[in-house]
Amino acid sequence: MSTSINLTSTQTSNTVIILTVLTKQYLVHLALIFIILGILGFIGNALTYLQKEFRSYSCCIYSFCGSIVDVINLVYNLLPNYLSTAYEIYIPWTKLPNLCKFYICLLGFLPHLSINFLLMSIIDRYASTCSLTSRIHRLNHIKMVPSMISITILLSFISLIRPLILYEYHNEKGCVATQPLLNNILYTIINGILQPIIMLIFVVLTFRNVRQSRQRVTGTGALNIQRTRNQFINMILTQILATTLIALQWMIMYIYYFIPIETSRTLEQQSIVNFFYSFTNYCYYLNNVKSFYLSILTSHLFRKTFIKSLIKFLPSHQRQRWTLSQTNVPMMNLTRINPQRIT
Repeated sequence: MSTSINLTSTQTSNTVIILTVLTKQYLVHLALIFIILGILGFIGNALTYLQKEFRSYSCCIYSFCGSIVDVINLVYNLLPNYLSTAYEIYIPWTKLPNLCKFYICLLGFLPHLSINFLLMSIIDRYASTCSLTSRIHRLNHIKMVPSMISITILLSFISLIRPLILYEYHNEKGCVATQPLLNNILYTIINGILQPIIMLIFVVLTFRNVRQSRQRVTGTGALNIQRTRNQFINMILTQILATTLIALQWMIMYIYYFIPIETSRTLEQQSIVNFFYSFTNYCYYLNNVKSFYLSILTSHLFRKTFIKSLIKFLPSHQRQRWTLSQTNVPMMNLTRINPQRIT
């Protein structure tokens, strides 16, 4: 009997030790990887979206605004988390009582604003598929962009209500929620349910319009416009699906972590829950990293424009050589003939 108890105790302690080592040695440094990938992705988005091929599309402007918010969120939220966890270096605003609510507000506001810009992108694509006489189609006009950006920022202030009302600073615990259950419910509804559902609704409406417009399109010019529009739709759709899956895995773990249970967890169970809670929380920051890389994978126009922007940084003789190689490829394809044996 005592032997089995010792074996169970040893297995439990080994599990706790292994998870602790994995967290400190590997899991913590996921944050640094995401920060580096996010900054590189932001540079790639900036090089691409600021080209003239993309500046005339309002959905690209919203996507670029979202990319700016993404990199700010990584630097403001994830970097201090990494420094405090890995090296015990604390950024002042995470510890000062006067900045308690300010820190918590931005902690929720920036991710919310980033997803809202993605939502605005799919709304713009939905507007582009509506008929020209529709009022909704006016949202697609470039002159509407400043107004829509302002509306997006104002709507994102909804996420500030929760921390402003429910958070206070305590000397022993820092900035904590005064009503944890209400705070968790509001966070789950606003960030985990409301945003993904709205995005998926506009995805369905957009594809319904695309299916209908295929029956009306005639002429080469109209087909080219439709191909370009569909590339942007596919690019944004991929990002929405990825955002929904990333948010879903975090929300499931978040609810499980905070859900009230009748029996207390054992030390081993709590260690496993803490490990996966930290892992899914880090993975949630992939929403601020994925934009550039998914765009590269899903859009030929995005890849082409990105490569074109990189070529501009090459020396002039290498740029000329690359331009000549690109013009010679189609000529070679036109003049190539199948060799025939002469008899």
